[in-house]
Amino acid sequence: MMIKTPVQHQLEQPEVQEAITSFLQNLPIYQQQLEFLGQLTNFGQAVFSDKEGLQQYDQMLQTYNLNMETIEALLGLLEKLPRLNQMLEQLENVVAFVMSILGDETTLANATESIKEYTKPIVEKGQAGLSLTQAIQQEAESNKEPITLLMMYKWLKDPTVQQSLKYVQATLTILSKNKN
Repeated sequence: MMIKTPVQHQLEQPEVQEAITSFLQNLPIYQQQLEFLGQLTNFGQAVFSDKEGLQQYDQMLQTYNLNMETIEALLGLLEKLPRLNQMLEQLENVVAFVMSILGDETTLANATESIKEYTKPIVEKGQAGLSLTQAIQQEAESNKEPITLLMMYKWLKDPTVQQSLKYVQATLTILSKNKN
């Protein structure tokens, strides 16, 4: 009678036999994968043994400010890329719209006319104010008569001067109240 060793005892178990069968069936695939790993290892060794090539990569990396802060910023930028892409697409749509308007003479003429109509009252008021300022300046420069107390007294009776003095008085009253 033969005594079975622990290994022989394990070989008789069905799950062990299935595992060995599966291993043997997949052995060609494992061989290919091991050969590929060997090729990768050889490639890695070749790259690391090429001092000149490594030195060029090292110099290239040193020209960039590559530190944790830069990497974190890059990751943050990568997280925002979908939103940035969406915003750029919207900007492209706006630019395309503006370019189509600028290319259409009718639309451009209508827009120009609308702007003119909107700004016309403002320009007219500005021109009137400029004319008034020029007229006042001309009158002040042409009047060589000295200002006397009697003349100032007559001015005080003028309703326009009275109204202006009321505004000055009200302003001073409000300012003194706000100061206290």
